[in-house]
Amino acid sequence: MQIVIGIKYCGGCNPRIDRAKLALEIEKLLPPEYNFTTNLSLNPWDIGIMICGCPTACVDKTEFTNLARKWIIVAGSSVDLDNAPEEKLADVVSRKITGMKP
Repeated sequence: MQIVIGIKYCGGCNPRIDRAKLALEIEKLLPPEYNFTTNLSLNPWDIGIMICGCPTACVDKTEFTNLARKWIIVAGSSVDLDNAPEEKLADVVSRKITGMKP
């Protein structure tokens, strides 16, 4: 079974983390049945990841919530409001993803 993971990036005005690098690290940690996309027309995604470079999480807006059935929000050095060092973010997110059932 293929699981579609949508990535929604913030605008990058004040990044404290490397957003693109984080997405690649998460993708590498997941099994091949997880497919990443930024294509907004493939909604609803099974899981969405909002990757915001700073704690403001400006992309966490209601117009995006319908793009995915479930969301994980990375805001700077936190995942779903739990702080994590930047080098651990990919591991935290990948564990959350594999624990979700689409």
